[in-house]
This record gives sequence, structure tokens and C-alpha cells, in this order.
Amino acid sequence: MIESKGHLLLIEDDPVMGGSLVQRLKLEGFDVRWERTASDGLVALRSWRPDAVVSDIRLPDRSGEDLYMDALSLLGRTPIVFVTAFADLQQAVRLVQSGADDYLQKPFSTDKLVTRLRHLIARARKLPVGEASGDPFALSQTMADLSRTLRRVADIDAPVLIVGETGVGKEIAARYVYEHSKRRGAPFVAVNCAAIPSGTLESAMFGHEKGAVSGALTHHVGYLEEAADGVLFLDEVADLHPQLQAALLRALQEKRFRRVGGTTDLEFRGRVIATTNANLRERVATGRFREDLYYRLAVVEMTVPPLRARVAEIKPLAEHFLKDTCARFGCAGVEFSADASEAMLRHEWPGNVRELRNRIERAVALGETGVITELNLFPDHILLEERRDSPLAEARALAERKEIEIAIAQCGGRIGDAAKALGISRTTLWKRMKALGLSGDDSDSD
Repeated sequence: MIESKGHLLLIEDDPVMGGSLVQRLKLEGFDVRWERTASDGLVALRSWRPDAVVSDIRLPDRSGEDLYMDALSLLGRTPIVFVTAFADLQQAVRLVQSGADDYLQKPFSTDKLVTRLRHLIARARKLPVGEASGDPFALSQTMADLSRTLRRVADIDAPVLIVGETGVGKEIAARYVYEHSKRRGAPFVAVNCAAIPSGTLESAMFGHEKGAVSGALTHHVGYLEEAADGVLFLDEVADLHPQLQAALLRALQEKRFRRVGGTTDLEFRGRVIATTNANLRERVATGRFREDLYYRLAVVEMTVPPLRARVAEIKPLAEHFLKDTCARFGCAGVEFSADASEAMLRHEWPGNVRELRNRIERAVALGETGVITELNLFPDHILLEERRDSPLAEARALAERKEIEIAIAQCGGRIGDAAKALGISRTTLWKRMKALGLSGDDSDSD
């Protein structure tokens, strides 16, 4: 068997070009997952981390810029290469300026793509990997309260369901329960429920006997058996196939299961901890998730809040990730600029803690100085600046300029009074006036 040269995510809507690239890349030893739309590509990135991404710049549902801006919170150090026609060359250049790793103009040599991918993957693999160490629940009162709940749950030994948005730290919470339980030291078997191959569902979960499935030259130990006296961690359990939902429910109820092709029951002794970013109650109501399995998994249910609800944690977490990343990358003396610190507090963090860590890792890996600036952390802001030059943005700017001029005139040129009339602070008004090329007398006082 040829050793895989890397896992690739290809996002390409053209069936001819996509099929040709998949065939060639597989011949070169890559494992390829092919998605046809930006939306499907982003779904793949949320459930699976490839070694590299190759994407067309024109997709049926979104542009390359839209895809890149949403993917930044998920990419981390994963390199991304865009494929572009001449008409979109300017957009491709902007993407590279914003942090994308490369672009290839059509028509391009597949040999060149393969060579570039090998180089980018090799470069990314040289960077050490690993989670940040330390207590993840010591940075805010909200998380300190959650940690106390997790420690109490650790002693109960009942099934636990941890819910929360993508990237909030659900797996960290699950491992926290495991580390504080009597099962610590036993196996912790993590199962990505969205990634179990459809053709091997029951074999993957319960195992199989020799000869029970095609090519089975020996028996296979499934996830339940592998967990033994430890923890079976079901990540994103909402994506569990309906066929497996029924089989898993039966195994959890009876505490017994049987390998595919087997004649003897085996005991399930492990503890189940499950996570999801979906609304399982809603899925139960619509028939997409079994109600009886939901109640079996949610004996104890808890929520990890999003990072935007834990603003006090942003700076300490950022410093923590920066220190950890620099230690692993072998750099020293790197710090955040003032504008980077302010930008982190303004950002909504849709990817939560994972996005924060990914952006910092990428900024350190690609940075050239000892200072991480706002644009190092948020290279997508370059794209936003470009979009501000669009006709719609110009129309909005003209309307805003007119409103400010009217307010200042009505207030006799007093900036403080004009700011109050507009419902904003004087500092904000001054910034907007500067951006719009307006001048004014700030000798007044509020």
C-alpha cells in the first residue's frame, strides 16, 4: 500500500476539472475529499482537518474571498491554495496578501500543483503540534463555575452530554471530566461521529469477527470494546448515522454488544461522554435523532458558553496560546501590538477558543517580526478594506458624511454636541470624520 502523502480537501464545482484533479492527486499518493460548494467545504473543515486545501476562486454559492474569510477560523496552520482564471487574478492576489498560501492561474500544470502541495505540507508538518497546557478553567468566574460542575460530574460516573458552539472547548471539558474521575488512566477512545465511513458503521463501533466482512482476515476490535473500563467519547454525536443510533442505544441499555458476525455477547464497561454543537432537542422533534438515545446520553447535560460571552478570558487566553505556540515553534520575545489586543476584544469569535488559537498559531508561523499586529491576526481585514471601496460602500460613506455635516452645522460646529445628537461618543465621531475627510473644531467640551 502506498503511504499517504497527505489528506487534501478539494473544493471545485467543475465536474471535469474536479474529477481530473482527484484522479491525478490520488495517483500521487494523496487522500482526497472532494466538495463541490463553498458551504460543503466549510462543513468538511469543521469536522475534519486536512493537511492542505485546494479551492477554486469561483464557486456556485460563494466567492473565494467569502470562503477564505469563513475558513480562517478553522484553518490554523493548514495551507490553502486557490485556483483562479485570469479575470479573478486581482482577487487571488488580495487573498495571498491576506494570508492565503498561494494561487495558481488556469490553465496550470498539475505537476506544479503537486510540487507546491508537497512543499506546503512539508513546511506545515515541521511545525510542532499540540494543545496548550495549563488549567483551561481558571481564567474567568464563568469557567471556574463550570469546572466545579465538571468535577462533581466526574464522581457520578453517569453518561454526560456537553453542548456548545464549535470551538468552545467541549472536548477539553470531556477530558477534564475523565482526568478527574476514577477512570483516569484507562482508555479514552475518541470517536468522530461525523467521520465514520458509511460502509463500516457497525464494524467500526462494535468490531467484527474474522471473515464477517469483505477482506476481514482477522477479527477487529470496535470502539466499545477498545474503551474497556475507560471513556467512550462520542464527538458531535448529532451526526451519528440513524442505523448506529438504534444499535448504540441497545448496547447502552443492555451494557452488552456483539461483534459483527459474532455469536457471543461482550460486556460494555465504559462510560459515555458525548458532545454536540447541534440542538438535539430540535433534532428529536424533527425525527433526526432518537429521543430514547438522547435521554440515555443526557443523564447529565451541560453547556460550555461561547467565547464572546467570556470576554474577560480573551486576553489571558491569547497570552497563554502565544506563550505556548512560541515554546513549540522555538521563537521568543513575540508580543501583541496594541492594535492587535484591541482587535481581539472587538472580534465576535464565531470559531470561539479554537479560532483564537488557530489565528495565533498562524500569525506566529507566518510572521516575520517579533510583534503580532492586527493584520497578522486578522489578514481578512485586508479583504474588508477592499470591499469598503465598492459602489455600495461609497454610497453609505456619502450618506454618513451628509448626516455628520448636518449634525455639526445644527450644533454650531461643536463636535461634542454633534456626537451626542448622533448618539455616539466624541472619539468615535472624530474617527469617522477623519476616515471621511471631514474637519472640525474640537475646542468645545462635553
